[in-house]
Amino acid sequence: MGWQVNIEYFEDYVIKTPKTESEIRETITRYLNSVGKIEELDKRIKDMQDGWARGLDIISKTKIPPKMLGYLEFLEHGKIKQKRVRVLEEVWNQLVKNGKTEEMKKIVGKTLEFILELWKYSVHETTGKIGYEFGLMDKDIILIDFGELSQKKSTAEKQITKKYWGKSISKYCTKEVAEYFNKKANEILTIENLNKNWGKLV
Repeated sequence: MGWQVNIEYFEDYVIKTPKTESEIRETITRYLNSVGKIEELDKRIKDMQDGWARGLDIISKTKIPPKMLGYLEFLEHGKIKQKRVRVLEEVWNQLVKNGKTEEMKKIVGKTLEFILELWKYSVHETTGKIGYEFGLMDKDIILIDFGELSQKKSTAEKQITKKYWGKSISKYCTKEVAEYFNKKANEILTIENLNKNWGKLV
């Protein structure tokens, strides 16, 4: 289960249902207690609910091809349906573990190109937790989490300047994946490429 949604897994697809306020409260309370930030509870709950609603609204209004979203379908009661895929963190680390470093590098490259592609639709993923937010569908990268999206170019600019992804990705990937990702990200996720791509396909 995620922070914002409950996920039902089927053979080749998933159904995601937004969590109720009480469900989010239960999950977040445990986490915030563990890090000593329980005073942030109400704000975190609101941010998560608002983020999920905003993300789906952004996606519904863009021209992003269905394939990039895992053939997302909007269902009743705020539910969505997507193709079932593997999250990138799992894919990257398994390839490194199995000695398939070159394949891992190719997927990292595809991931960074996917971010550029999202920029063309004026969409930016804000968490930097790319291994959790993106997945691999056959040989294609897709966006699997819609709860942390922005259409503000300034947000992307700030994260590029701060190299935000580097701080995040090292927390959940092997050292080899993180180092290679950060090296390539420094080459590809630049202000120049942001300006070149942002809103190109809006």
